[in-house]
Amino acid sequence: MTYREARRTRELLEYSRFTWFFERLFWRLHQISPIRLFARGRIAHLSSEAFRQNPRVASAMRSRRVERYLTVWITLESLLLASFALGLAVPHGVTAALAVIRIVDILQAVVNLMVFDQLRTPQTLIISSAVRTLVLSMINYLELIICFAILYESMPHQLAGANDWTDALYFSVVTQLTIGYGDVTPIGPAKAVAAVQALFTFAFTVLLLGRIITVLPRIESVMRETPEE
Repeated sequence: MTYREARRTRELLEYSRFTWFFERLFWRLHQISPIRLFARGRIAHLSSEAFRQNPRVASAMRSRRVERYLTVWITLESLLLASFALGLAVPHGVTAALAVIRIVDILQAVVNLMVFDQLRTPQTLIISSAVRTLVLSMINYLELIICFAILYESMPHQLAGANDWTDALYFSVVTQLTIGYGDVTPIGPAKAVAAVQALFTFAFTVLLLGRIITVLPRIESVMRETPEE
């Protein structure tokens, strides 16, 4: 740990031990994220030397690599759904593991970006584009629906009223949107998964709404108020 990181850690501990704990937790999740294996350490983080030397160039390079990484995951998720549709025998343990890894990865990325990255530096947080971040967040939101659907599909006979993978996808949508018609219901371990999905997506939605608010243009009235004479 560098002197700067140690100082920020002391400041966080003085401010709130709960904040320090969750900041360290999500930093560790970032450290073990598959993106670091995918890019072989080339994904520069905010606290890296690359960002300190040239934030604009480092941010642009990071953006392109993150988008390639996201494309790989979307392709993999699409292939898993296609395998369900074609009735291919994919080990449930493999599909469940991939879904869990991606769900945790999305959560740590969003929480780090929107909450903890700013705490890790005394400087202004630099991102490539606020609108781009919003678009990627919306894509991640849709990814969560797919990943939880894959997770439900990897748990046979745990959704009462479900007949095939489309019902698992349908249940994931209504759970994430907190609709809950009751025609498909979880049983056994799927109850815990549904509860986790509800909690995850609630936190994700709060963070996403915060990001939307920062991106929206400022609204001003044409009829400005003038002081009374």
